[in-house]
Amino acid sequence: MEHEKSTSMYTARGSVLVEQGETIMMANEMKYDEKTSNIFAEGNVIYDTPDMVLKAEKAEFNLDTKKGTFYNAEIFSKKEKYYISGSEIEKRGEKEYFLKKASVTTCENPSPEWCIKGRTADIIIGDRLKSRNATFHIKDFPILYTPYLWAPLLTERKTGLLTPVVGYSQSKGFYYRQPFFWAIDEDKDATFIVDWHSRAGLGKGAEYRYVAPGNVEGTHWLYHFRDKKAERDFYELKSIHSKRNKDGLSGYWNLNLLNEKGKSFYREYSIHRSERINRFLESKGELTIPSDNSRFYLMSQYIIDLKDGSHTSAVAQRLPELGYVVNPSRVGPVVFSMTSSVSNFSRNKGTDGQRVDLYPKFSHFFGDKVILFQNLGLRKTIYSLHNNDADGFRGSVHRDMFDYNITASSRLIKKYENLTHGIEPSLGYTFVPWIKKDKVNVPLFDSTDIYSRQSSIGLSVVNRLLDKKGESLTVSVSESYNTYERDVPLSPLSVSASVPRPFPIAADASYNHYTDRIETLNSSISIPFKKFAFSFGERYNQPNNTMFYDIGASYAHSKNLSAEVKVWYDSKGGGVRDSNFIMKYQQQCWGMTMLIDRKPR
Repeated sequence: MEHEKSTSMYTARGSVLVEQGETIMMANEMKYDEKTSNIFAEGNVIYDTPDMVLKAEKAEFNLDTKKGTFYNAEIFSKKEKYYISGSEIEKRGEKEYFLKKASVTTCENPSPEWCIKGRTADIIIGDRLKSRNATFHIKDFPILYTPYLWAPLLTERKTGLLTPVVGYSQSKGFYYRQPFFWAIDEDKDATFIVDWHSRAGLGKGAEYRYVAPGNVEGTHWLYHFRDKKAERDFYELKSIHSKRNKDGLSGYWNLNLLNEKGKSFYREYSIHRSERINRFLESKGELTIPSDNSRFYLMSQYIIDLKDGSHTSAVAQRLPELGYVVNPSRVGPVVFSMTSSVSNFSRNKGTDGQRVDLYPKFSHFFGDKVILFQNLGLRKTIYSLHNNDADGFRGSVHRDMFDYNITASSRLIKKYENLTHGIEPSLGYTFVPWIKKDKVNVPLFDSTDIYSRQSSIGLSVVNRLLDKKGESLTVSVSESYNTYERDVPLSPLSVSASVPRPFPIAADASYNHYTDRIETLNSSISIPFKKFAFSFGERYNQPNNTMFYDIGASYAHSKNLSAEVKVWYDSKGGGVRDSNFIMKYQQQCWGMTMLIDRKPR
């Protein structure tokens, strides 16, 4: 180290380090002016703070003001994980920088996959970037130019444009979706989107989200699309709100609504198969007040029938239902539970009305080697029906009934050297008595109205094999015999099996003794390899004359590149119903997803 008294200048060479609080500055050579607190550093200059690291070839810096200029420099933001470089970086404040020949990226590579370059840039670390004559580069190729650019430089939410979605449809043409995000506050935000289909039309949507103290949260979505080709308007409303409270009033609603003339919206425009194949669209809301091992509730349910040619006006809507539920509670030697409700069913076409249902249950079990479980249910249901004459229902119906079930079950275990075999037999009897025909003749609002006379014996056996890794095979067989069904007393024989290893296999089937046919057959298998995975599923239903296959395959070329394909096939004449191909490419600083979707026209 050298010191010139006349100029109060210190000069140090080698691995020079200056430390001030949590800030460190290093260089190969450094000069320090004692009078002005100016530092002149050159060679591998590093300026390190808790928020960022700045590297440069040389620098002029003031230790008191924390301002200075760095040449051929690069900034790395530790929190936000982005890199900023420039031929000249001027530090104007604690987090404020001005750059010449600026470049910004989140890529770690020396030659980044993408970056934004500008003639000048005004940057506040953790806040925003302003740049003039900016271009967006992929590798070394300029893709987009703007005379002025403003962009957020933070990991927290910020108002601004989100990444657009582009695509193409054979029927709708080119597709472009542009979302705009509005960070209203820390606990609420909104997103506005514009959809453009070159052959179909323009869509507009808005989403509002919020959270609040007391476990309150919600998301609301409103969308309108004008199909200029079909001259139709589609309106969609989705609204979810919930408030959870273990000890007090809780509630939620989940609304899913489409206009009557726009019921085909999901089939025509949705890229999600689960939405396209939905038969019904359900909206539901409920208020709940808990009590000691019980609860009161008030709920409503509205269902839209999405099938072509159907009318929602013919669907019985539950508007509303008041209920009281008692959870299983021990009362002496028995366990008591109960459901009770008063429901109003409304519709414009067909029978509607009110229903009162009271259903207490008493359960009792005992035993060790063999466990005997009994269950007795007493049910009273009262109907007050309207618009019922055309459907042949009486205006007032009182139905009293009970159901009784007794089941004996056991578990037999045999242990071998490397294997354990378990057998779980179960024998049960269910009795539901005969009631008068006029008590059975009621509209079917829901499962409460279903009556099935029974005096049936049921037998089931479950076989399990376990090894050191756990369950390796499960096979179950069940069947019942109903003496009230004189023509077909035997139920279909049900068989199911599953193997979890080395690859998951599951299957179930039912066999009808009287037709000598397999009525249903479902199976699935998934075969994973190191980079490749294959899946196959089958759904067969003989009474409904359906036979579907779903086939899937995925390939992970690397941690960055993967692809997946799925096909749904109808062997009863429909052919390929749906298919899609998804490819994902993910880098440290960017990613891309491509979806090719084929759906029925």
